[in-house]
Amino acid sequence: MLPSGGDDLQFLSLWIILPICPAGQDAHEMLRFGCHNFLNSLPILRGLERNSPDYSLVLDRPRPLARMLQERKLDIAVVPSIEYLRNDDYVIIPDVCISACGPVGSVNLYCRRPLDKTGLIAFDPSSLTSVVLLKMLMQERFGARPRYSAAGQVRLCDLHRIEADAVLVIGDEALREPPQGCRVLDLAEEWHKMTGLPFVFAVCCARRGVNLGGFDETLKASLEKGLSEIPEIAAEAAPGIGLAVERVESYLGQSVRYRLGPREQEGLRRFFAEVVKANLWTRERDLEFYRR
Repeated sequence: MLPSGGDDLQFLSLWIILPICPAGQDAHEMLRFGCHNFLNSLPILRGLERNSPDYSLVLDRPRPLARMLQERKLDIAVVPSIEYLRNDDYVIIPDVCISACGPVGSVNLYCRRPLDKTGLIAFDPSSLTSVVLLKMLMQERFGARPRYSAAGQVRLCDLHRIEADAVLVIGDEALREPPQGCRVLDLAEEWHKMTGLPFVFAVCCARRGVNLGGFDETLKASLEKGLSEIPEIAAEAAPGIGLAVERVESYLGQSVRYRLGPREQEGLRRFFAEVVKANLWTRERDLEFYRR
């Protein structure tokens, strides 16, 4: 199954680097794996085979992926971490995540006014976890309760056209140089200041009862290969998204964390607790992991 995304630069770069579903083969005969199409997915996907008879790959933005997993159009997917909290039918695949312990650089709030005078925040509707994190931080950390509005996919060069006091931008676009006149809040950094813990933006989830047939180990091996080839990935990906190779290598190799270790699990549990405390969800949920 080919990824689709129009003229989106990040899709164009991923077409070159990532494996795809073999042409002419029915994806429903294989395990269906979904992953977001941002730059930080590349280490996870590095070792997957282009012509595997065992799995197909679907690339999309976070919100559509979450919907496809809910609708059983995917068997396993890297999805926003808030989706695990919202779906009791999901179990977590150990060892794989997207997280940060401190500034991440790719989830930013661009502010035109002081936070206590911010009345309206616009956001990219593809974001799920980041929007919930933002609402929680505004309420619990900054004591503010602004209004929120979806703004479509946002590019930094267009921020001046958006009629809002602040704009949430996620993904590769947020890695670019910020426009003048904006204060930039890195949400992972603000979370770390508040809790001292890593923030987990995405986890790999499977629907309960799905037999992965060893794909969890395949995915883990793919990630290990990716982490050992960060300089090569950066050199391949940077031209397609218009960033310096050094910026990409630093982001993938230092800013983003990929292993769901004990501290990341603690951060995930704390996030769920804070979400419930802020009345953004009704109840907490413990972490359940996939078992063969």
